[in-house]
Amino acid sequence: MTTTTMSPADSDDAIYYVPDGAFDRGLADVPPHLFVEEQRRAVDPACPSGLIDLDLSAPLGLDFPATTPAMLARYVVVRAGESVSHVFQATGEVFYVARGRGVTSAGDTRFAWQAGDMFVLPGASQTRHEAAEHALLVCFTNEPELSYAGARAPEPQHNRVVAPAFFSGAIVDEKLGLVHQRTGPQATAGKSVIFSTTPLARMRTILPSLTAAVNTLEIGGDQRPHRHNAAALTLAIESEGIHSLIDGQRLDWIPFGLMVTPPQAVHSHHNRGPRMMKSFVVQDGALYYQLRNPGFSWTA
Repeated sequence: MTTTTMSPADSDDAIYYVPDGAFDRGLADVPPHLFVEEQRRAVDPACPSGLIDLDLSAPLGLDFPATTPAMLARYVVVRAGESVSHVFQATGEVFYVARGRGVTSAGDTRFAWQAGDMFVLPGASQTRHEAAEHALLVCFTNEPELSYAGARAPEPQHNRVVAPAFFSGAIVDEKLGLVHQRTGPQATAGKSVIFSTTPLARMRTILPSLTAAVNTLEIGGDQRPHRHNAAALTLAIESEGIHSLIDGQRLDWIPFGLMVTPPQAVHSHHNRGPRMMKSFVVQDGALYYQLRNPGFSWTA
């Protein structure tokens, strides 16, 4: 048997760079964005059952669907008496119920839900949503993270980091009430309830790379401007009279509209409406927590 040893010069895939421009990858910035057209389709009573991707892959220069480089959000529309099924190549699937009432099943897990509830499932699940009345759910996954790495999600029965869990909207509201009873200087970016599950309780995250929370702001309130390394996806729940400033750009909230806040962008929320601001926020911050580099700072 003859063995052939290749020299480095024989490798067609070997690339060498010198230090000049070592930190300039030519990557497109994550743009501030509000998904207006997709929201109009999703809230239209005539919208058929199905999935509506909130996809910024083109401006991001990616060849796979992505809302940010690590996250993908979707509207899940399920008309009364109908169902929607899917399998996502993700570590986990996070759902917020914007409207309606129904049941979701995946393997041996079955959750009955209504508006205001939230739940999480392992990725790669054979997931089926059935609506008792016209429903709108919003789904968040880390599919782009796996696509970038060329990785496949573990089968649900072998997933040791994402446990199926259901979070009642009524209990969330009770806990928000307790948060708003507290007084004193603002120590965090919002009065919120953060979601986690048993496998990730130490990190207080919903997926190994994603965090999820319901955030609020009082009538007439102004959130203190801040920044962090994580990108944020903000779903407007109570939106009337609410706007955000992202690096000086004003974005006015719309009902169940999804807003993208880029990483390291200076941002704040402002409530000039008649009711308390309320939003469901998912960030890729859990990855930065694990790396010990959240990058949070107040900017004013």
